Amino acid sequence: MTVTDTRRRTAWPADLALVAAVLMAGSVSRHAVYTAFGVTLLIACVLALAVALWQGAARVAPSRPAVLAALALAVVGQVIKPPYMNVVDRNAMLRAGIYVCIGVTVLAAVLLLSRRRTGAGAVAAVAGLAVAYGLVVAGAKPVIDVWPILQGAARGLVDGRNPYDMVFAGVPAGQVNNCFNYLPGTFLVPLPGRLLFGDVRYAEAAVLLAGVAALVWLAARSGRPGAVPLALLAGTLPGSLYDVQQAWNETIVFGALAAAGVLLAVRRPWWAAACFAVALCTKQHVVLLLPLWALWPAFGPRRAVGAAAGAAAVTLPFFLWNPGRFWHCVVEFFVDLPARTDSLSVWQWVPGPLATATVLLLVVAAYALVLRGVPRTPGGLLLGSGLVLAAFDLANKQSFLNQWLLTAQLVVAGLALTAATVRPVREVPLPAAPPG
Repeated sequence: MTVTDTRRRTAWPADLALVAAVLMAGSVSRHAVYTAFGVTLLIACVLALAVALWQGAARVAPSRPAVLAALALAVVGQVIKPPYMNVVDRNAMLRAGIYVCIGVTVLAAVLLLSRRRTGAGAVAAVAGLAVAYGLVVAGAKPVIDVWPILQGAARGLVDGRNPYDMVFAGVPAGQVNNCFNYLPGTFLVPLPGRLLFGDVRYAEAAVLLAGVAALVWLAARSGRPGAVPLALLAGTLPGSLYDVQQAWNETIVFGALAAAGVLLAVRRPWWAAACFAVALCTKQHVVLLLPLWALWPAFGPRRAVGAAAGAAAVTLPFFLWNPGRFWHCVVEFFVDLPARTDSLSVWQWVPGPLATATVLLLVVAAYALVLRGVPRTPGGLLLGSGLVLAAFDLANKQSFLNQWLLTAQLVVAGLALTAATVRPVREVPLPAAPPG
């Protein structure tokens, strides 16, 4: 397990990063599409995260008051904006899932305030999360193109059809029904949920839960105060239930990246590479993280190449099945997509000729800050990944709740890993002045 000496350091940078992440998740849940206030708040959160990382947020665990405040903010976010958007109905199971998730967040606060070992409480909390996710999936059908496309692609693959050639039934009017515009991991990973329970969302939720459970396991194993509540917060952030409910593939991406971070912390780098490969073959812009992971000593270029090769091995057969169709759906669809006026980003504020350059500049700036100011620990890697994706989301022409929530989850997961693997802050007294 990685241990970093944090003497002479204070916890305020980690506290700032934590509050920024929770505000980020809560704000995009509240302002799910563009508002000037919502984007301004996101700019402030990203700037605060950058300052926090520069000042050493990855070198020390957040303070107990900050973790307690973050949990309280998460409860407020869950109450103010429950996952009632884009659903057919609001039945008792959906409401029960929301109440259970709030209960898990409250339990995390109880574990934080308790002076006893938190093993049993951590197990109960993870079980509660599993119940919450399951109830939300069972409790409402989303009115969004992602879910029927993913349902159809998984079933079509079993029937011998190419998902990238399909036209999908059940897509709401005006939304995309003739292009599966994600990478193959998006329908391969949830396939068991479709076959066993009739719904891909169960498998997606299981991957998210596995990532959170891995964080909780490492945190409980460390015995460090605050680590378990932080790990649980990664799964109960405002918007987490909405992600599960709407079938967004960020559930898979976060679960895989969180598990990879834990595996690096326990020195299983090739297993971490396998998890990173899952993320790479699920969501296109995860490739933005590949150079960062390659430059991280605990992961390194060999495992980065291995992860990329694994993702390519999964993706290549679908590309070869119909190269033109695959390229159109996975790449051209997003490149040619007109800028969205409801995107939670500054894209529409930037003059047209500078828009793409702004995206590149922000990503490069995030890389420079991470590589210069973040310690090469597993927690630092997840925190750095969160900042890189935040920089991309801030200027991208299509950034919404699911992308921003992934960023916030990575930041909280990075802080949980840091809390589980660094020494507590110890104030070192200054030497006494010489007599006379």
